Amino acid sequence: MLNNKIIDYFFKQAEMGNWQEIQLLEVEKKLNLKKNTLLKFFKDKIYFLEHFDRFVDKRVIKSVSYEEICSNNSEDIVQEYMMNKLDFMNDYKLGMSNIINFYKNNPKFYLTSLKSTKSSVCVYLNQFNFSNNKIRKKLFEKSILFLLLIAFKKWLYEDKTNSSSFALINKGIKRIKTSTNFFEDLKYKKK
Repeated sequence: MLNNKIIDYFFKQAEMGNWQEIQLLEVEKKLNLKKNTLLKFFKDKIYFLEHFDRFVDKRVIKSVSYEEICSNNSEDIVQEYMMNKLDFMNDYKLGMSNIINFYKNNPKFYLTSLKSTKSSVCVYLNQFNFSNNKIRKKLFEKSILFLLLIAFKKWLYEDKTNSSSFALINKGIKRIKTSTNFFEDLKYKKK
């Protein structure tokens, strides 16, 4: 609940174009939080989207039931992960766009975001067992990361139906499946 309150506040400020004015101590006062509460989530607002990524990942992982996973093939599950992730972020699209535009010339922001997205993909793919070949696993992770980044860029500037980004994800998953045998190595871990 606290997480939702913080995320909603930061995105609302970003939507209104107030991102530059946000100060963590002032946010804590406005939201009636204890001092240094925000530092538990992120040390600087440049890391806010990284925090948001982790928050969304938890929701995405919970959104796919074990029964769904057992009744679908691995490429459908990975595709659903990417689509659900974009769906869960829909309400924050304008704020996210404004934050990204604010940091457009800041390499630290892009490195942090790339690292966060890579970590996000790994968190999800760690729900699966993969072949013991570490090189193949890394290549698969990079393929999924690349596809997610391209879909995210398209998603960021399209309407809320997400049809173009979803079509791109679908096409990308099919291309990975036909040009590699990565999905054959992917098996969901039993809990």
